[in-house]
Amino acid sequence: MQNREASGAPSGAPDQAAEQQQAASEQAKQKKPLVEQTLDQLAEMAALGLSVKQRYIGQVKLAGKTAKAEWQLTARSLTIAAALVVCFGAGIILLWCSILLLLGYLLFQLISSILITAAALLLLQFALLFWCWRSLSHLLSQVGFSHTWQQCRRLFFVSEEEDKDAD
Repeated sequence: MQNREASGAPSGAPDQAAEQQQAASEQAKQKKPLVEQTLDQLAEMAALGLSVKQRYIGQVKLAGKTAKAEWQLTARSLTIAAALVVCFGAGIILLWCSILLLLGYLLFQLISSILITAAALLLLQFALLFWCWRSLSHLLSQVGFSHTWQQCRRLFFVSEEEDKDAD
């Protein structure tokens, strides 16, 4: 039987052989009873469901890897932030006090006004505190799980774009 099919299709036309096989399978489907067609369709749906399940599991694993990476980044950022706070608490205070004393002495020698000297030193102190606050807020802005949350929302909830496309 295979020899007849092979001899019936020219060797240089694989597309014709594929079309003949497809036509034969369609004829076989039409000859099958309704129950068998239904079972075939159910089997195909089960295979598609399994494929969807495997891809969903892959997405969940990817979200887990993203969460792990963000957790490591968060831990590192918090460690660096804690080290910066310790530095501000110890060494920077001593250095800054020395600078303020020197500037205060020089300013008082030039102006001879305690009020202007104190105001200038306070202004300088607030400028440094503002710079420190901005540096810490930038560092702490990297703490979080924004990418993990975004992936979880894509996995578990229908996004607004997909919802609009469905309408």
